[in-house]
Amino acid sequence: MRYVAIILSTLYLAGCGLSLPHPATLLQHPALPKWETALKEKIEHDLPERAEIIAPRNQSISRLYELIDLNQDGHQEAVTFYRTEVNGDFQIHLLVHERKQESWSLKVRRPIAEGKAIDQLHVVLNPMKTSNQLVIGISNLETNTVYLLKNLLQPTADITKVDTYDRVTIADLNQDQQQDMLLLKKGRPAKVMYYKDVLNPSDRQAMSLTTKEGDLFADHDLFEVDSIDVSKKRGLLISFTRDAAMHVALFQLDEGRLVQHTFGDQAEIIEPMYTYPKDVDKDGIVEFAHQYTPKNSSGPIGEDKPRITAYYTWNGLDVAPFLESGFELREEQYIDLEYNFVMRFPARWATRETIDKKDNRIRFINQETNGIDFEIEVIPKNQYIASPQKKKIKEGIDYVYVVDVTKSYEEYAANVTLVE
Repeated sequence: MRYVAIILSTLYLAGCGLSLPHPATLLQHPALPKWETALKEKIEHDLPERAEIIAPRNQSISRLYELIDLNQDGHQEAVTFYRTEVNGDFQIHLLVHERKQESWSLKVRRPIAEGKAIDQLHVVLNPMKTSNQLVIGISNLETNTVYLLKNLLQPTADITKVDTYDRVTIADLNQDQQQDMLLLKKGRPAKVMYYKDVLNPSDRQAMSLTTKEGDLFADHDLFEVDSIDVSKKRGLLISFTRDAAMHVALFQLDEGRLVQHTFGDQAEIIEPMYTYPKDVDKDGIVEFAHQYTPKNSSGPIGEDKPRITAYYTWNGLDVAPFLESGFELREEQYIDLEYNFVMRFPARWATRETIDKKDNRIRFINQETNGIDFEIEVIPKNQYIASPQKKKIKEGIDYVYVVDVTKSYEEYAANVTLVE
């Protein structure tokens, strides 16, 4: 203890402080860069009283501002959207600030349109690559409207009201290095609006969909542009639900015009339950999956019938529909959430088998012969007893999965995968 006192006395005489930092100081966040602190202060100064900053809904991170190089001079401007309200009417405005070293100056203050929120914000480079233009979707009550904002840094900025929409996607559909825009408009009839160049909204095409009152559209995942066939052509997928069945329509470009692709003599794929795109085998071709219940399948009383998931891929030809789809079957699988396993089985079983789930046995019954093509038995682990008549093919956390050794089940048993 004497040596400790000597060391502390030496430090004190040398001018070293003995006090430790307060714990609260260890929790303080690092200071913002000077330019960002100055920008936030400038935005707060230039924001009108009772104005509310709003962020676009489609941005992954909500910010007070968007950094965009509007005039392509290598320096980003800060664009801030805000909302004002007068007697219950809402108006969207924007501020544009220019950076000068560590400080900022207000360059533009401009009203945009009536509305309560910004649904979409897209930055589109013009063909000459000399400026960035903004495409925004503004929501007001039950209506979404697309606006095109050009030359925001100029005294006479161009603000164009393009169209109303319920769904929107922007992508280079015709692969001409320019962004196209596709709008879905609900109504009777529902319409798809195709804009060949989002920066030139006068060039547009309208197509009606064969929808009816009460049809429900998918929120997002099937109103999209995607690679859909072996030739890597790009198309638009639109889905809606009618009478508990999913309808999927496919549109492609033909000489710069949007045309609906047919599947044999069908205009749409019509599948029960849920349909969605996925590149199952990672070959660049998008397959389509849907879940359905095989004919006459049965399950425990009071529970859902057994279902399977089928994956299809388009072969690029107008062939006769296969399983009412026009797609070629790539893979089917039975998913059992109760017993935590998945079984993949041959394509020819798709319309031939009935799945019968009773107690702890799942049978695939051939509708043509009434014979059992495959049967798996699931036994709780604490009740399993090895038997020469049964072969254990899998062992999970809670269950043991067995098949009859007298049956030629090896090929199908190998396709059983646990999902625990």
